[in-house]
Parts: sequence; C-alpha cells; structure tokens
Amino acid sequence: MFDTPMFARATVSGTKRSSRVETRVTDETKFELARKCHELGMTESQFLERLVEVSLYGAEHVLSVERERTARVCGLSELFPQK
Repeated sequence: MFDTPMFARATVSGTKRSSRVETRVTDETKFELARKCHELGMTESQFLERLVEVSLYGAEHVLSVERERTARVCGLSELFPQK
C-alpha cells in the first residue's frame, strides 16, 4: 500500500520510540485527559510522553531539547554545537 516505510518518531538524539507504557484509569480521568490534550493540541500519547520526560529528567532538560530541535529546524544548529 505504501511505497515509503513508516518510521517511529525519534528524539533529537535519534532514539526510536518503540516501548509502550500502560496504566488503567477511571472513565472520568480518561475523559479529562482527552479534554486537556485537545485544549493543548496534543495527542494523549504526546502529552503523557512529555509528562513522563519532565518527571524523569526535569523541565529544564525537556525545554532544552525542544529549543535545540527548533533551532535545528530553523537552520540555527550553530547555537547548539554537537557534543
């Protein structure tokens, strides 16, 4: 059907997202999560991934990764030299 292979999105470092994290919540919690994600213009997966990353690595690190990604998209990679 598709001529182009589909790839998982990767972080700036190129790590493939292939592992799943699951939990059970009440119907009310699921509804509120869906509502919040809709307000933010994110999927539930994107929101939960960001929440886990902030919890594990801290907000400053997550923001730094996003700034680096945006700089690279804008052709400003010299602001973030490779390590």
